[in-house]
Amino acid sequence: MELDKLLWKGSLVLLISFGIFNFLNFVFQLSMARMLSIVDYGIFATLFSMIYMLAVFTESIQTIMTKYSSREDDKGRLKNIMKKALKKSGFVSLGLFITYLILAVPLSFLLRINYFLLFLTGIFIFSAFLSSITRGVMQGRKKFLALGTNMVLESGLKLLLAVALVFLGWRVYGAIIGALIGVFVAFLLSFFQLGKMIKEEERKSKTKGIYDYAKPTFFITLIIVVFYSIDIIIAKIVFPEEIAGFYAIASVLSKAIFWGTLPISKAMFPLSSENFKDKKKSENVFLNALIFVSILVAIALAMFYFASGLVILIFSGKFIYESISILFYLGIGTSVLSLTNLILLHKLSINKIRNYKYLFIFLILEIFLLFYFSSNLFEFSIAFIVASAAFLLGSIVLINE
Repeated sequence: MELDKLLWKGSLVLLISFGIFNFLNFVFQLSMARMLSIVDYGIFATLFSMIYMLAVFTESIQTIMTKYSSREDDKGRLKNIMKKALKKSGFVSLGLFITYLILAVPLSFLLRINYFLLFLTGIFIFSAFLSSITRGVMQGRKKFLALGTNMVLESGLKLLLAVALVFLGWRVYGAIIGALIGVFVAFLLSFFQLGKMIKEEERKSKTKGIYDYAKPTFFITLIIVVFYSIDIIIAKIVFPEEIAGFYAIASVLSKAIFWGTLPISKAMFPLSSENFKDKKKSENVFLNALIFVSILVAIALAMFYFASGLVILIFSGKFIYESISILFYLGIGTSVLSLTNLILLHKLSINKIRNYKYLFIFLILEIFLLFYFSSNLFEFSIAFIVASAAFLLGSIVLINE
């Protein structure tokens, strides 16, 4: 294996940017955990799990845009690709939003959450579709600094506005509204960051095979996003509200491993996609990324093992034994999922995806295990580890060239 300087440089830029982004998100979660009651935080975490599920669209669309923009040198044609994508995404997101509003009626009773909170959460559907297009172009053109800056602005605004509104007594409503304003301001900024391309004369583009590529991309992203989000929602259903809140605190912290290693995957994707015809170069990029991810995972797990009490105390302002006792185990499950995500993204970047539809089995397995093993938080957490390990093994065995 040779050291891939471009990958490490791009990864470091994104790692620093995502580090600031994730730190601000951590402070956001920390602030909400401290400012909201345990019951309100359980509602807040459930709503944000639903928002994170929208990353099904965000990540899949961004992945597709990254691939096509990394291989398109003509800025005029790239502008045309982006324009068509924004138009189609606008119509699709509107349809999904209307469908969601109907489904939110029974969902409000099942989750014991006010309907208007679910309505506000649904507005994130538009940002999930639209922001992912401009950010995908930035990623594909290797504008890693612009991409990172855009995300930092979003998380910074979200934090400031949410804290201010919750402090004024808006409770969970303040957190949701603050986050909404942050994502839409960042979306508008992205057009200024793509200034040179926006000013180019538009030329008709051809995106041959884009829908064939979109199918596995969307499906795989769907499985990954739902896989790491659904545990909090199931916990809200099977446990009393306070216990669900304890689980949500530990689960949100464990997800920091996934989000902390994601910059490496994002830096790897356009580099691997560019070199998809050169098997040796592509594998070298992947091995560099795998080593980088493994180092970060090891550091995070050591922190969760040796200082779980301190981590929970800093995050929530309380010494919560129930959250402390499961943090390390949830960290293991999330670490395994991070490796799975890296493997699947690499395969997507080089068009070497086969049998991807069978991955749905592992999501069904996770849901079954979490509902069945729900007598206590420890049992529930071990079920998450088993499901994650099965997903990793299945990804290695089923997804072949």
